[in-house]
Amino acid sequence: MAKSVIGLDIGSFAIKLVELENDGGRYKLKNYFIKDLYGKGEEYDTEGPGVSRLESSLREVLSSVKLNPRRLKIVNTSIGGPVISVKQIKSIPLAPEEMESSLLFEARKHLPLDESDAVIDYQILRGDMQSQDMEILLVATTKKVFENHLKLLKSVGISPHIIDADILAVVNSYLVSTGSLMGDKALVFLDVGAKYTNIAIVSEETMFFSRDISWAGTNFTEDIKNSMKLDYIEAEAIKKERGMGALLGEGSKESGGIRVARRMAIDNLIDEIRRSLRYYTKETGCREYQKILLCGGSSALPNLNSHLAQHLKMAVELYNPFINFVTPPGFDDMLGSRLAVSCGLALRED
Repeated sequence: MAKSVIGLDIGSFAIKLVELENDGGRYKLKNYFIKDLYGKGEEYDTEGPGVSRLESSLREVLSSVKLNPRRLKIVNTSIGGPVISVKQIKSIPLAPEEMESSLLFEARKHLPLDESDAVIDYQILRGDMQSQDMEILLVATTKKVFENHLKLLKSVGISPHIIDADILAVVNSYLVSTGSLMGDKALVFLDVGAKYTNIAIVSEETMFFSRDISWAGTNFTEDIKNSMKLDYIEAEAIKKERGMGALLGEGSKESGGIRVARRMAIDNLIDEIRRSLRYYTKETGCREYQKILLCGGSSALPNLNSHLAQHLKMAVELYNPFINFVTPPGFDDMLGSRLAVSCGLALRED
């Protein structure tokens, strides 16, 4: 009998759900749904959606796909943004009883937490007690963030099987659906959301690296709003319709002046991506990058991929994790990039 798993991505702008069926290793997209958290005419709240909005939206998502939360066997969710840290670290060989205290100390370097306020998990990537050192993938968040996430899920009757990190879910979607990495050539994942962009760089032979960048979709909207003297709703609509053309002022009589007069969010985002690539090269010696896979709610902005490719001198593709899956008739491949996190979550069965 085919096994069904739900991946639930609760973002700050939208909730995305994917239900995958695994029939002997062949994956089928059985259900999917995207629910924007803000209705027509509502402005995005940079402080994040309130609990009541999230609860009602979650109930609507489950109702829309006719899923009873109390009957769901495997539901995997994730946490994203600066409230969760994902780092690959090098350590001296540690016995299991020493591992947690050592990793709690390491986690405090990346998140504002004390020993009693940490929730961590880890995976040993390389090494053991007989090795010279160990490579460990450490995931850490605060107890408050973790408990609030659980409380939200339980309020609608969901008992999560796995709680992952957004960016690990994206990488997992690639590794399971597409295959292995290409030796020493690093692959770059760029998850462009509403409030943050998360970059992850990974290769078969070097380390995993990720970081959050505070330039994303809402910053693009603000640039259009300010340069064109529009309100938020108008700027958001123009951004979705014209993409980079609106951001760069193309077609505007003042376009040259706008571009020269002020630095834009897209410029800052590109600078931060370059910084991340330089850091990765310095730390690993990796100088070859295969390509950038673009995903997230803001990834399908018209011509964003070509603009990034031009300035970063690298192939940039809109990522569709469902490319090798059986999908429903009429499924829009452009939705794949928005569903990358929820797809990766639905691929976690252990």
